[in-house]
Amino acid sequence: MPLENFRTLRVSPGTQWAQNMIAAVQKIEKRTFPATEAFDFDFELKKNNTILMCTFESSKPESEPIAYMVYVRIKRIALLHKICVVEARRHLGIAKWMLKSLQALLQKQGCDELQLWVDENRGAAMRVYSSCGFGPLQKVENYYGPGRTALKMTLEISPG
Repeated sequence: MPLENFRTLRVSPGTQWAQNMIAAVQKIEKRTFPATEAFDFDFELKKNNTILMCTFESSKPESEPIAYMVYVRIKRIALLHKICVVEARRHLGIAKWMLKSLQALLQKQGCDELQLWVDENRGAAMRVYSSCGFGPLQKVENYYGPGRTALKMTLEISPG
């Protein structure tokens, strides 16, 4: 399916639709990530600078999301906390498309840099981030637990 058949929407808590999307994302999160890496959506999304974006097939915005990302804005820096594509939709370029879309949005908003942390053993994630222009900045041993090294990666966003 071509990427132009997808669209991403910001989910702002407060509506029934948003609550349904957050519940759907929480289910995806539980199926995808270990419990130790679970994101506390109920708590974190109460913060004004924490943003949840869900991606859908364009023709089905009322359906379950096929991907999501969570990021935080702190002045001129954005911190990507999560990006996840449901297993059935992986290897279609959706994560890369979402990151490029986020980069364009942040550029319009005057953001200078997008940062993230990734487990260096997650090869697919590392490849996506590298292909989007992220570069390594810092390494922290045992960040995710014994023997699990984290790599801080950054993407400089040029002025728009």
